[in-house]
Amino acid sequence: MNQKFLILLLIVLLILLVVGFYFIFKKEKAAVIFKKQNLVVKVEVARTILEQSRGLMGRSSLLENEGMLFVFSDEAERRFWMKNTLIPLDLIFISADKKIVEIKPNFEPCRVADCPVYQSKEKAQYVLEVNGGFCERHGVEVGDEVEIQF
Repeated sequence: MNQKFLILLLIVLLILLVVGFYFIFKKEKAAVIFKKQNLVVKVEVARTILEQSRGLMGRSSLLENEGMLFVFSDEAERRFWMKNTLIPLDLIFISADKKIVEIKPNFEPCRVADCPVYQSKEKAQYVLEVNGGFCERHGVEVGDEVEIQF
């Protein structure tokens, strides 16, 4: 093979590798709109089991109007823990018809091996994690409606 062909082949392979990594590590973005509060929260979306199990682990901070939205295929009681999570979070449980059905405020990080698990009392298809105290600061309550834009 000639040297120009090998260089061209390497460049094409490098471009394919970069594009591939972009799509593998690209995080889906969306927004949750709190209608009553006229408030928009930009969210990363966690759809896969891997994304959901990782959640916000290892994050040392989260901007006020940012969070993570867990999207499930059905409505069910949901279980969450705070293993390897560094900041307190409010967990907002949202039904399939986009109403807040439960709020777990100020869920504290877990710094031990055996972390407690919180199971929702209500069925939810979505769970939004935001900074601890977010719901209190913005007057977010059970029964409020949200809009989710993907």
